[in-house]
Order: sequence, then C-alpha cells, then structure tokens
Amino acid sequence: MPGFELFVAWRYLLTRKKTGFISLISMISIVGVAVGVGALIIVLSLMNGFTKELRMRLVGMDGHIWVSNALERGITDYETLAARLEKVSGVVGASPFVSYETVATSGQGGKPTAVYVRGVDSRSVNSVSDIGSYIVAGSLDFTPEEENVPGVVLGDYLALSLGHVTVGDHIVLFGEVNIEDLMTYGTLPTQMKFRVNGIFSSGYYDYDNSVILMDISQAQKMVNLPERVSGIVLKLDDMFQANRYAGSDGLISRELGELQYDSMSWIDRNQVLFKWMKLEKWAAFIVLSLIVIVAAFNIVSSQIMLVMDKTREIGILKSMGATKKSIMRIFVYQGAFVGVTGTLIGGFGGFLLTWLQDRYKIISLPADIYFISALPMDMQITDILAIAAVALLLCWFFSFYPAKRAAELVPVEAIRSE
Repeated sequence: MPGFELFVAWRYLLTRKKTGFISLISMISIVGVAVGVGALIIVLSLMNGFTKELRMRLVGMDGHIWVSNALERGITDYETLAARLEKVSGVVGASPFVSYETVATSGQGGKPTAVYVRGVDSRSVNSVSDIGSYIVAGSLDFTPEEENVPGVVLGDYLALSLGHVTVGDHIVLFGEVNIEDLMTYGTLPTQMKFRVNGIFSSGYYDYDNSVILMDISQAQKMVNLPERVSGIVLKLDDMFQANRYAGSDGLISRELGELQYDSMSWIDRNQVLFKWMKLEKWAAFIVLSLIVIVAAFNIVSSQIMLVMDKTREIGILKSMGATKKSIMRIFVYQGAFVGVTGTLIGGFGGFLLTWLQDRYKIISLPADIYFISALPMDMQITDILAIAAVALLLCWFFSFYPAKRAAELVPVEAIRSE
C-alpha cells in the first residue's frame, strides 16, 4: 500500500509527539544536502568555465591541426600543400609556419631568456589564429623600420623578463642553437637585432612568457630553411572533430595518400594539461561530495531518533498488519524526502547563482592580472544530473539502516516501550 506508507511517512515528518529536536536535525540534513549540491554545481561550472576559456585561447594561438614532415627537415612546396589541405572538407584555413627554440636578450637590463620563435605568414595567419585579438600594444606587424630592422611581436610576460621592453624597443635574437657545434667548437649561432612592433596577451602563461612571432621569411633565414617550413597549421569548422582529421588513419593522412606527413590535433598536443584539469575536476567533485555525505549521516541520526520516538506507534502499526517491508518503506521515504528536497533546493540555488554570474558577471576579476574580466561559468547538464544522482543515492542509502531497525521491532515489546 504505497499510499498508506507515504501518508504515514509524511505525518511523521510533520508531527513530533515528544520533541522537536528531530525536526531540527532533519532540517539541518536538508540544508546540508542543499549546500553540498549547490556548491558542487557552482564549483564544477566554474572549473568548466576556466577549462573552456583556456581551451579557446590555446586553439586561438595554435590552431586545430599541425601537419609536419618527420622524415625530412621541413616541408618543401608548402604553398601547394597548404592549398590542397584547404580543400579538405571541414578545413576552413591553412597557414605555414617556421618554429625553433633559441635565446633572446635586450639592452635594458633583462637577462637572456629562452624563447620559442614562430615565423608566421602574415597573409594567412588570421585564417587559423586569433592572435590579432590578443594584441594589447602595437599591432601584428612585422614591417622593418627605416634602418631595415625587422619587426617582431612577443608575449607580455616575456617583455617583462627582457627588461620591461615595449613597442619601439629593440631586442637581439639568436638563430637555432646547435648544441653539438657549441660544445665542440664553441660556435655561436647567428644573431640579429629586431624591433618590437607589438605585444600580445593570450592569457596562457606558457605562451605569454616564451613566444616571439616574426615574419615567416625572416624565420627561414634564421634557421637556414630558405625554401622550407616547419609545418602547416590548419583550422577546422568544428574543433572537437580534430582527432578525426589527425593521426596516421585520420582524414588528413587519407587525403595526402602517398605523401608521408604527420598530423597532430590540439587535443593530443595538450592532452597532459587537459587530463590534469579533468583530474582536478574529479577531485573537487569528491571533496565537495563530503558535504552531502555529512548531511546523509544527519539523516541516519534523525531517523534513529525518530524510530526511538515512534516505537510505540510502530508496534501498533505492526500489530494491525503492517509488514516489515511497509515499515521500512515509511522510513526510506522519509530519507528520500530529505534527499529530494535538499537536492531540489540546492540544484535550483546553484543553477540560479551560476546563471546570474554567467549572464551579469557579478563577480569580476582584474583584467590586468587575469586573462578574463569575470569568473567564467559553463553549466553542463551531465554534471548537474551526476550531482543530483549522487545526492539522491547517498540519502537513499543512508536511510536503510534506521528503516531496517524500525522494521525489526517486535510489536508487543514496542507497544510496552512506554
């Protein structure tokens, strides 16, 4: 008789014959579940928001697919290859690049700094990168000045490391360092003066503290690759389909056929970073779930006290024909009520606060310190469903022990308990 069991469970929740202390514990349990559920929704949405922002900035600098040639030093006839790759379905942009690692210095008190130089094609780089939107000083311009000093664009943290250089200052860049020649013969790489034409801030420290952009033709001279490039970067219309295109069995390899090229997606290039962020998300989920577990323990204590308070009534119900299963259901329903009520309140509160922050940016951040101006939020329905399921299962599970204890009461002894 589910209706009878629900009616009795509801009556037990609303009326307390001896003391109102049990009701207080039940209310604390509901509040605990609500706080835990709300905190989980807010924190996981915040972590999703930061992950999304970082992901967009990573691909904004890097593109989606990197094509290279591991068998030879660079790619020849790269313009023809780039045009061919642009025709692949789903590819919306292709741009060649030259990259190498070296050392940069300035005459303004900054120490020599290890840098990652990337030569880009100014005609096509905007088709695969959002670097233009990250410029905070100067412009994305590599035009040489009157003294024929070529221009570069570098990250804001790197500018600080080089002695607070700014637009118009000069830095010295070395060519590709050959460790064997340096150690054996003491041969230093070529060096050349450049003018800072722009400073960018992507919000990703590893880029802002190490990357220098220059014209691709100038980078080819620095590494002695006059007719080659290091690779070609591609942009897709759907970044999350990148793994379908990359790899030995991806669409890029099938399109190029006999040509031996390697391709790597942005997911593979940053898999360690995103795995770590996913691990942090799970850690936060587990830690904040402890709030719900504490509330579930309160359910146990309140239900046990309720059984003690209603011992005589339980005995009367059993003497009138109520089965053990019926008595168990009465108290399981009460635990479920606490779980459902707390989950609904916490879910609505967490959803509302997250939506308000996402819509109106109530909590702001200093844009000159962080790469965003407000706390980012990204609610995902799978997270909300998982949180609700965990909260309900915990409350349901922890209500079984007191329900079993109530069901095992002997009717005669229960009636004589008072």
